[in-house]
Amino acid sequence: MPEIKALRRVTEAIEHASVLDAAVDFDRKVVTAFARPRAVRQLLHGVPFGHPIHPLMVQVPLGAWISAAVLDLIGGKGNRKAATTLIGVGVASAGSASVAGYVDWSELDREQLRTGWVHQAVNWVGISLYGLSWLQRKRGDQASGKLLAFAGLGVVSVGGYLGGHLAYRQRAGVSDAGEVPFDK
Repeated sequence: MPEIKALRRVTEAIEHASVLDAAVDFDRKVVTAFARPRAVRQLLHGVPFGHPIHPLMVQVPLGAWISAAVLDLIGGKGNRKAATTLIGVGVASAGSASVAGYVDWSELDREQLRTGWVHQAVNWVGISLYGLSWLQRKRGDQASGKLLAFAGLGVVSVGGYLGGHLAYRQRAGVSDAGEVPFDK
C-alpha cells in the first residue's frame, strides 16, 4: 500500500528532523522547570495510578469532539446546542491532557522528542480550530462552526496518528523492566 509507505516516510522524516531540536530543547526546559517538584512530576506521569495518565485524559476531549461531530451530522436545534457544549468541554479538558503528555514527553530520547513535539504542535492546531468553532457557534454562525470543528477533528486525528506512532512504533514510555511499580 503506497499510502502506508508514505506515512511511514513522513514519520521517519519527523524522527530525523534535527531542525526541530532548538524548539524541542526550549520546550523541554520549560516543562522540566514547571514539573520540577517530584510530587507534581509523579502525579502527571501517573505514578500513583501505576501507568501514564495522558492516554486516559485524552479520551475526554476526543470523546466530546467525536460526539459533537455525530450531533453535527444528525443536525437539529437541540443537537446544535449540545454539540457546542461538547466542543467547549473538549477544549476545556484538552489543556490538562496536554500537560500530562508534556511531562511524559520531556523524558524521551531525541527521535521520540521530535515526534512528540510535532504531535503536540499538530494537536494544538486542532485545539485552536475547536476553540474557533466554539466561538463561531456562540456567535450564531453554525456553518463555520461546523466546518472548523470537522477541520479540527481531521487535524487531531493526524495528531493521534503521531501519538500512536510515538507509543507503538517508537515505544515511548514503554519500560524494558516490565510493570511500572506503584510509588511507595
